[in-house]
Amino acid sequence: MKLVKWLDKNFELVILAIMLAVMCCLSFANVIMRYAFHHALTWSDEICCYLLALSAFYCLPCAVRHGVSIKVDTFTTMMPEGLQKILGLVCDGVMILLLAYLFKGTQELIAKAALIHQASPALGIPVADIYRAMAFGILLGIFRYAQLMVRVLQGKATLEGDNGNDIQNGKGAGEE
Repeated sequence: MKLVKWLDKNFELVILAIMLAVMCCLSFANVIMRYAFHHALTWSDEICCYLLALSAFYCLPCAVRHGVSIKVDTFTTMMPEGLQKILGLVCDGVMILLLAYLFKGTQELIAKAALIHQASPALGIPVADIYRAMAFGILLGIFRYAQLMVRVLQGKATLEGDNGNDIQNGKGAGEE
């Protein structure tokens, strides 16, 4: 059970850390190869490019999970707390719908890329697999928004989006 709780809190962070480490190592190795041996790695830029693009799809669920997503709340902070909660839930529901629409589009991209056997130029990686990783990030975003909505309804997350930071303290929202 500890592993599940740890993964719930850190899954996206681990994925992002691995992506960053691979990008840094490959970029560093490519610089060394280029300037020390006058022979650049032809494939490292492609991997770094794909990892950087994919990291955007894993940053959203990570930000939602840790309650650090950017939002403009000037108008909503003037509302009563109950209405703020309702508006927050409506916004989270809209985000789920938007991500579901993006997921549908991603499925179409995967199908088209798989149909024509599209592959990346340098390494020949099936582009459909890259799109699948992107779709997984979108699904993870949907899951994290749904998780936030449940936590808000249960009173375990604050209006500021403290989605799970109370897990590490063993407290619910409002408990001292």
